[in-house]
Amino acid sequence: MSNIAYNIIILAFLAALVTAGGIYVTFVKQPKEIEKLEQTEKVARLKEAEVSALIAEENTSSKAAKEAINKWRARYKVIPAKLTSADVVNFVNQRSLSGFKTFDIEVEGNTSTQDFRYYTLKLSGRGYYNSLYKFIWEVENHRDFYRIRDLQLDQMDLLTKDEETGNNKMQVMVSFKMKLDAYYGGASGLSAPIGDPMSEDEILPTSASNVDLPPVPSGVLPKSRPEINPFYPLILDEVPPNTYERLNMDEAVLVSIVGNEAIMQAGEAYFQLRVGDLVYLGEITRVDASDGLVAARLNRGGIIDEVELKLETGDNYRQALGSVRLAPVEPN
Repeated sequence: MSNIAYNIIILAFLAALVTAGGIYVTFVKQPKEIEKLEQTEKVARLKEAEVSALIAEENTSSKAAKEAINKWRARYKVIPAKLTSADVVNFVNQRSLSGFKTFDIEVEGNTSTQDFRYYTLKLSGRGYYNSLYKFIWEVENHRDFYRIRDLQLDQMDLLTKDEETGNNKMQVMVSFKMKLDAYYGGASGLSAPIGDPMSEDEILPTSASNVDLPPVPSGVLPKSRPEINPFYPLILDEVPPNTYERLNMDEAVLVSIVGNEAIMQAGEAYFQLRVGDLVYLGEITRVDASDGLVAARLNRGGIIDEVELKLETGDNYRQALGSVRLAPVEPN
């Protein structure tokens, strides 16, 4: 065999070897490496996403922890070291002296836990809603730690007689049942700090009323007065009685108007009324001499009504003028 043929065979073998190696690298080795790199990239992205989520979670947790610490440092409730059931009953009695028809107190018991102790009182009775709201507000926002729970309310309408006039009047009241917990003997650190931070040897105050405490901003407390009375009906089945014997516009007759004053009659009684004067269920809103008109706005048990009376020119008007007849003056 000649050298040329031998070289061609060697070159062909080398070409076949290189081609086989290229095919192996391209179709076998490289796909595995690419898949491996893709898996590595995916893991890296997952780890990056996990790190980002952990960083976001850490920021959220840090913010929540900061808010919790600020709230804890801003606590204003004082848990006294000692408290008796008589102290709690006296506390309740002082805040239920007015606005209640009945107010019953029953000491249910004393409970001890690992961190504090508390008395439980059962309270029941009936009274005005505003008075009950004020009582609960004063109890729950007192610096000593009291808590109202299991509150039950029912509407109660009472019909009573006015001692001065003897007329019936309706009183919208509520009957209530609730439990009151009075806490004391708290573990160290539960009570609000008083002045400088207390040491472990310092004794807790017996009550928040006999120590100097930082003022509590009014903005952190709920409103001390209710905006509405949810137990007072918006529309009454019956309108309240005319306790003060004011003019009833439904039975009145407009007799005359002099300037800004109207003379009105109801039965045998006469009334002199101006704008703003009260009548039964409302007030006078207009006295117009030029139109001979008087208007009033009435609240008929929750239904607002506008009533207008005009000067009469019929029998009522002539009766109000009397029996005098005026004759025309004859010319001389």
